[in-house]
Amino acid sequence: MKISLLHPSRGRARKSYDNAMMWVNLSGVPTELIVSLDRSDPSLKEYQRLYAGALVNDNTCVVEATNKAAAAAKGDILVYLSDDFKCFPNWGKAVIQEFEKHSGPVVLKVDDMLQPFHVRVLTIPIMNRRAYDRLGYFFHPGYKSMFVDEHLYHRAQRLNMLRLAPHLKFEHCHVSVGKAQDDETYRRSAANWNQGKHLFEVHKASG
Repeated sequence: MKISLLHPSRGRARKSYDNAMMWVNLSGVPTELIVSLDRSDPSLKEYQRLYAGALVNDNTCVVEATNKAAAAAKGDILVYLSDDFKCFPNWGKAVIQEFEKHSGPVVLKVDDMLQPFHVRVLTIPIMNRRAYDRLGYFFHPGYKSMFVDEHLYHRAQRLNMLRLAPHLKFEHCHVSVGKAQDDETYRRSAANWNQGKHLFEVHKASG
């Protein structure tokens, strides 16, 4: 199995590069990195200096950038990679071993070490291609950022694709717990709270 890292990023060129290289180097298996950038990003040239062959599109949000990366990916397993996610040595081997336990479409819930595991959200979603094909997207395109991870959890559960992997621990070093500095990218995401909350409530009500 081949892994594709879906890496949307904005305004964090050096942080993005250092973190993405850590993930690639520690994977332990062949790993494809798909970097998805916004044409409107003031730091685009710095990204392009660091990354050869990055996708550049007129994205309006991180969901759109992620879905563009997923559409370009060639891997059997798709992993969402944000700038503030950490990994462990041979994480790629561990992920593949987990998928080998299951058949059919699978979306893994891993431990983000930020919130209790029972919380019904997929902050670091990992899915196989059969799950991606069944969903028709990686992230539901109606969202901009906020609540898209909750929607994915509920949708994967409803379709009986959700599998729990609490032993796979990928730390989410989020600004909300003081493990990252606040910046324009965090604020850009947080501004979509109301939009995401409303859409999520609509989807829950409709089943």
